[in-house]
Amino acid sequence: MNTLGERIDWAMRQKLKTRKQLAEELDVSVMAIGDLINDKTKKPRNLLEISMVLGVNPVWLQSGIGEPFEGSTDISAYTATEDDEDNITLDVLDIEASAGHGAVNGDMVQVVKQLKFVPDQFHKYYPGITPANIRIINVKGDSMFPTFNNGDLLFVDISIQYFDGDGIYIFTFDDTLFVKRVQKIGRDYCIISDNDDVYKPWYIKPEEASEMFIHGKVRVHQSQKLNFVG
Repeated sequence: MNTLGERIDWAMRQKLKTRKQLAEELDVSVMAIGDLINDKTKKPRNLLEISMVLGVNPVWLQSGIGEPFEGSTDISAYTATEDDEDNITLDVLDIEASAGHGAVNGDMVQVVKQLKFVPDQFHKYYPGITPANIRIINVKGDSMFPTFNNGDLLFVDISIQYFDGDGIYIFTFDDTLFVKRVQKIGRDYCIISDNDDVYKPWYIKPEEASEMFIHGKVRVHQSQKLNFVG
């Protein structure tokens, strides 16, 4: 993250905040936010206010020096840790990704419980997954049935915050948080619910793509048994 725009964009993704939301909180236009992210604004005057809204260190935001969060409750602030018994601990966060028509997301994220794994066990069940990149959230709704059930835990890889081929993503669009299967057809993103008898596909057009914020790709989900997502 070498530029101010990159840091603002990154912080927005961690806060699950859209350009429209940030513009409203700063009382500026969506175009002005776009100019900031694209580094078209050479001398922004409201960096302190932006840092407060995004909950980041203002020195880091301006210069890239230091740590972005100081005691933050954002999703990215939670990482897998190893406790005194050398277990891998993953936080389950209090945020719902809707598998229906979408859940309006809030700013605050809290840990509601933790899952602990012996390292050998974790790497056996989750091969190729880096614990530090994983955040766990729960799914709400039935539109991804039978792939996901209401209440399933989703292991989200937040290192993938871009379209990385067909798969199931957590993303925000129109100020709403979704978990959906995403395919790219031509220049359009096709948003697919696996429960297609009830929920029909819809599309995000190229001119709307800037309002789509990908927060991560679902790697695994867990209910009664482990299920790997292709």
